[in-house]
Amino acid sequence: MFGRFFYGQCSLREAFWKFSILGLLVTGALARLSMILLKQTANYDPRFFRILLNNLSILNMNTTVVIWLCLYITTFLALVAYSFLCIGGMWNTYKEYEKSKILAFICLFLVCITAYFAIKASIY
Repeated sequence: MFGRFFYGQCSLREAFWKFSILGLLVTGALARLSMILLKQTANYDPRFFRILLNNLSILNMNTTVVIWLCLYITTFLALVAYSFLCIGGMWNTYKEYEKSKILAFICLFLVCITAYFAIKASIY
């Protein structure tokens, strides 16, 4: 399924709406939700590395914060990887699309903007 998308073998509509926009919204929402839960558990500490260093020490470990920290790191890395997958898949779809190159380029541009804002909203 994602192989067809990545190699540009699906339609522009399917690549844009199904894989890119919907997929980025879901992964972005999961990363944002895990970030919010981590902030609430860590008492709204503004620095990510302070949370990392304070809660991974053996003497002062809060297991709830460690669980949310692992979940946040996993979902954020999944969001970044999926964003690159979407941009690569839309690029290949853009190259394969023969009807309107302008429409395909606009879709590629919108996916890049959506990926940027999804990552930006999920950065701790």
